[in-house]
Amino acid sequence: MSVTLKKADKYGSFELSQEGPLIIATFKGILGGGLSKHYKQAILSLAQSYNKQPWAYIADGMEHDVSIPAAAENLRQVYLECLKLGCVGDAYCMPSAVGLSQLEKVRKSCGFVGSIYDRSYADVESAKQAMLNTVAELSHT
Repeated sequence: MSVTLKKADKYGSFELSQEGPLIIATFKGILGGGLSKHYKQAILSLAQSYNKQPWAYIADGMEHDVSIPAAAENLRQVYLECLKLGCVGDAYCMPSAVGLSQLEKVRKSCGFVGSIYDRSYADVESAKQAMLNTVAELSHT
């Protein structure tokens, strides 16, 4: 996996990488308002590279604590824009119940009906396999 984009501040960090039809975001620490703006710009630039072809998103939050409320609007915008840019699936590896709950609220505000808990995986490899299967199914329909 090659790291494509990354950014950190004194509270947390993110790294974004692409593996074929997958964008993998690795979060550590706390995602604040400023860092979430950089994340939004970075992920949307990667998502545009798929030219609206099917791709999937994986959040590796094994070392992620929480997102501050100021980050929620940036995350909401990311969800909505990524859908327009061809995202067909999302998966989460995150032991933080608070972090998952925060993302669940953001997803619901975007109109997602499925639960984030149905998209949660114990490890990144399991999430990758599930998302590769999702992309493959939708690419052949």
